[in-house]
Amino acid sequence: MTKFSERVHGCRSVLAEASRRTALLVTVLLTSVLSLAAPPTPAVAQDFVLHANGDSINGEVKGMGRGKLKFEIPGSGSFQIDWIQVRAVGTQDVYEVEVESGERFFGTLAPGPELGTLMVRGDTGEVVLSMPEIVGMTSIEGKFWSRFDGLVEFGFSFAKANSAVNYSLEAQINYRAHHDIVSLGASSFLQSQEDAETTKRNRLNLTYNRLLPGRWLLGGIAQTEQNQQLDLDLRASFGAGGGRDLIQSNAVMWNLFAGAMFNRERYVDLEATNTFEGLLGSTFEWFTFAADETDLVANLLVLPSFTQSGRWRIDFDIKFRQELFGDFYLSISFYDQFDSKPPTDGNKNDFGTTLALGWDF
Repeated sequence: MTKFSERVHGCRSVLAEASRRTALLVTVLLTSVLSLAAPPTPAVAQDFVLHANGDSINGEVKGMGRGKLKFEIPGSGSFQIDWIQVRAVGTQDVYEVEVESGERFFGTLAPGPELGTLMVRGDTGEVVLSMPEIVGMTSIEGKFWSRFDGLVEFGFSFAKANSAVNYSLEAQINYRAHHDIVSLGASSFLQSQEDAETTKRNRLNLTYNRLLPGRWLLGGIAQTEQNQQLDLDLRASFGAGGGRDLIQSNAVMWNLFAGAMFNRERYVDLEATNTFEGLLGSTFEWFTFAADETDLVANLLVLPSFTQSGRWRIDFDIKFRQELFGDFYLSISFYDQFDSKPPTDGNKNDFGTTLALGWDF
């Protein structure tokens, strides 16, 4: 009886094993048939970002700068992520990665051996960077139009008492290439009131900067300006020089530069004259990107004349920006233009403040 039971049990085991193999074979065949009949699945985006909260986001890396990573999810649009909240980035596109020291590395991006590090894989090998030290990432293979950014601002005020109307308009567009930055900017201000002469201030400038190793740069500027408050009908300027970023981080940027300017200027009731000036300047930027984006930018230019002894000019402006919603922000700015020896007997300086609504892209 015992031997018979053992034989029955052995037969059951063989049958069970055969059933499992048959079920496995049927499953494989059905999976193969269904996979051939099903439509192809779209490829998953190669780029990804790992957020500090543990979320892994697939999409397309657009670049990084001023403490924020620009990212786009197909079908959902683009958005920005605070760089200090990013733990890992990966993309097969070639990027230029710049660190605080001014060094630049080129290659595809992958997570480093530890969270908070980034591996850049280039033709010369691999390098691991600490992510907090990275201050910029620019796509080398990106589309032409993806290299542009800019802003538009508009301010307006009206006072019924003296029918005073003030308006201001400012626009700027920047293009970033491999080692080059080109910026085109324009600003216009008009003040009109009852029983007073209307005054205008207009400026158009084109700047070019060539980025060099060690945070050094060379650049040039072409500019035209008008300021009726200073009796300036038109000044056309061309200049060149060089400078260096003294501080470059994800919260602060500060640079110094020097050069020379050639001016062709015409004042009210005077013939146009040519002048040469020195150029000493500095730009300071402080920015945050957390719950709300906040910027503070200050520019200072000191221009001593080479052609008129004792004459020197100062251009100073400072602007504070506070994000409202989306890409819209509110800005308040102050400017002051000073000329120690103006060609006319008019005002030596012009200053004012502007409150404006802006949009950046």
